[in-house]
Amino acid sequence: MKSSIKEVAHLAGVSIATVSYVLNGTKKVRPETEQRVFDAVSKLNYHVNPLARNLRKGESKLIGFVVNDLSNNFFQEIARGLETQLTKEGYRLIIMNSKEQKETEIENVKNLIAGAADALILSPTTADCSYLHFLLDTNPIPIVFVDRRPEGFESDVVLATNEQGAYEAVKALTDKGHSSIAFFGSRRDSTMNERLDGYKKALDEAGVSINANLIRFGSHGSVSQRSLRHGEMYQHTMDILTNYDITAIFSGNNLATLGVFSFIKETNIQVPKDVAFITFDDSSWLTMTTPTLSAVAQNPEKMGRVAAKLILERLAEPSTAEKKSFQIVRISTQLILRGSV
Repeated sequence: MKSSIKEVAHLAGVSIATVSYVLNGTKKVRPETEQRVFDAVSKLNYHVNPLARNLRKGESKLIGFVVNDLSNNFFQEIARGLETQLTKEGYRLIIMNSKEQKETEIENVKNLIAGAADALILSPTTADCSYLHFLLDTNPIPIVFVDRRPEGFESDVVLATNEQGAYEAVKALTDKGHSSIAFFGSRRDSTMNERLDGYKKALDEAGVSINANLIRFGSHGSVSQRSLRHGEMYQHTMDILTNYDITAIFSGNNLATLGVFSFIKETNIQVPKDVAFITFDDSSWLTMTTPTLSAVAQNPEKMGRVAAKLILERLAEPSTAEKKSFQIVRISTQLILRGSV
């Protein structure tokens, strides 16, 4: 049978309040009294319920991470960074997958608020996050957005240098003489729009006209990586390589790359002889192909660590103090040129 704090107090010969002082560290007691409490706890195998204790203190030590698509390894690395930073401060991370469905995202946020989460990290499925005003009206908690910029709700945001990373990649292609360069993005959102802006900027600087036919987006929700191999991006790649005379491809993220490169390999198109290739997002498998694939590398683990620090700073603010201005933090990307250009 589970022991109670009352039994610990009785065995130690102290009050229940004294046991609480010792276990929670909220008030100093004499060393000999403290030792009697610890001895009683050990003898009775008494365990403190940390959630109940924290809720009594007005906090749960739980932070929710609402992910738009957990099938994307990129977000798993963000979660790793979040967890690394948060556990140092005694917080636990709860991850909930929205599967690129807005309704699921809203339910996930509702459930975390009802579960007394102290704060939220959110990678939204759509730009419109105005619904948060209603959900947080009676229970305001800090929120930090990662990877995608929100609209309709102001808060801290952590993003990659998307436009600059895409610009550097496409400029590397134009510097090698490519002028017919296709752009592929798994779906159109704020992040992909920034990468498209970088693509257009590089072409404009090189004096290359933008051809809308060479810009393709998918519309999928969350699907398995197996499905992505022969999904919308595969079909778009087939269409462009069959009907347009292109010499290079820029893939906007790792999800698009699965379909694009699957078509290239299955049709024996030679990279970079027939078509040069650079993708946004570096993955371990890119160095296992022949040739190895060039990539714009992000640092998702650092994005997670930075987002966690922002949340911890917000949680540390006294509730009566004036809130500091919200920040947009950009995490630098790195262009890694390999054998595909």
